[in-house]
Amino acid sequence: MNIILMGAQGSGKGTQASVIGPRLGLEKIATGDLFRAAIAKKTELGVKVKSILERGDLVPDELTNAIVHVRLRDMARQKAEGTVRGALFDGFPRTTGQAEALDRIMAEQDDHIDVVIEIQVPREDLVARLSGRRVCPTCGSVYHIESDPPKTPGVCDKDGTPLGQRDDDMPDAIRRRLALYDEQTSPLLSYYEGRGIVRRVDGNAPIDDVTDAILANVSEEKV
Repeated sequence: MNIILMGAQGSGKGTQASVIGPRLGLEKIATGDLFRAAIAKKTELGVKVKSILERGDLVPDELTNAIVHVRLRDMARQKAEGTVRGALFDGFPRTTGQAEALDRIMAEQDDHIDVVIEIQVPREDLVARLSGRRVCPTCGSVYHIESDPPKTPGVCDKDGTPLGQRDDDMPDAIRRRLALYDEQTSPLLSYYEGRGIVRRVDGNAPIDDVTDAILANVSEEKV
């Protein structure tokens, strides 16, 4: 069983991935994690990724796909041993080109994507969630004014420093990021909708209810 979990920033996708993966025996595959692991191991691909990121550039699809290919090849051995049942893709693929590459990689292993879950949250709710983050400029502690507030409003619990808001957490910046997500994701959803494997859940529901909705949609695919 292989699942792609999709959702805009602030949709709770990462939270759900951390729950759904262990529940279903799926190995989470997130490109950020793969990049960090490759860099730490100083692999040939990792050295290339490190150089690109240090320049402040985006990792090109070709290199991203190559790193995912390596991870899926390793995971095939885990599946053969029965230690994992499949992959839970979190934040990959992001574009139709990456999706096409993933299809080719999985076809080499006589495998495929079974279901794509999109966690939907209204735009303004996402802006409210994301713009509520506050950060301590001294120790780096992160808070949220609604879900994880400091004991004293506007002040870090650890050192008493006034909390600040990052530029990229301002509402206008968040809307730009969400617009970019829409631009990249719409074609990707169309790509998978053609196969009839896209399922949507309400990300505004309580966390446990979102989890149950995802599991219900996955069970329809006869996990």
